[in-house]
Amino acid sequence: MAYKRSVYQQAKEALDQRRAQAERLGQQRRAEIAAQCPAILETEREMAACGAELIKVACRGEQVEQKIAALSQRNLDAQKQRAKLLQDMGYAPDYLDNVYTCPICKDTGTHGNYYCTCYLDLIRQTAKENIKGAAQLKKCTFETFSLRYYSDTPDPALGRSHREIMRRISDYLQSYADTFSLQSKSLLMMGKTGLGKTHLSLAVVNRVIDRGFNVYYDSAQGILDRLEKDHFDRNNRDDALQEDLYRSDLLVIDDLGTEMATSFTVSALYRLVNERMNDGLPTIFSTNLTAQELEAKYSQRLMSRILGTCDLLQFYGRDVRQQKACE
Repeated sequence: MAYKRSVYQQAKEALDQRRAQAERLGQQRRAEIAAQCPAILETEREMAACGAELIKVACRGEQVEQKIAALSQRNLDAQKQRAKLLQDMGYAPDYLDNVYTCPICKDTGTHGNYYCTCYLDLIRQTAKENIKGAAQLKKCTFETFSLRYYSDTPDPALGRSHREIMRRISDYLQSYADTFSLQSKSLLMMGKTGLGKTHLSLAVVNRVIDRGFNVYYDSAQGILDRLEKDHFDRNNRDDALQEDLYRSDLLVIDDLGTEMATSFTVSALYRLVNERMNDGLPTIFSTNLTAQELEAKYSQRLMSRILGTCDLLQFYGRDVRQQKACE
């Protein structure tokens, strides 16, 4: 249970950039004010000298309380003098303080012995930005999934309405995402195009990433393109392939069956699915095809592997995208 190493690195680099920007702005302001009022530099030097002396006193351990009290008062007097000089010039008293994005950790990412919430939020944000279709990911949440596009008239063949079926699927997937672990089952979402499979897949991705897991999402075509390129272009090996596809905590393969099937893609897909299932790593598949159509496309061996290990979620209804286009 962990994000990719590159996600932590990207988040740390973003923090470093924030801190550097705040410090550059602080330096610019100090230069600006010093040119107008050199006396302010004296107050800054006094404050710095007090800080350095405090460290020495603490290390020596001689008459600590008395000296600390005196140095603290000197530092406070210098701060008041600096604030007065700034106000006399028409500036805010804290104008020379570095303005960090996070005032709690000052853009270091740590607060005491813990990671700051700003760093954890940035890690989650970075992980989502690395997901294919990141813009779509922002829109596809459980909160934005609407049941009003599904009929509430009972379907005689099913014994319940499409809306009731989709409510149960949505509730199931929310529970799945909220309790996700490396022991979670794999899922197969089946149904015609435009019924919400991609939306709910991405809603799961959102929640699972928020809970600290490494998720890789892409279409079947995108995943197979990566596998094929890595296999045939040996001069440009995909170093992240194993971590993304074979070792991610959750792999989500969207639109299974829409890609061009070749002997290589069928073999590569079987190897990917088989290795993840042997390792007990969950995978979510979504497809517009029926089980029979998938078997004809990929082989009985692959479909037996998928159907034997996945919870099946059958989607029903009318194309939601078409309904929205007519509104």
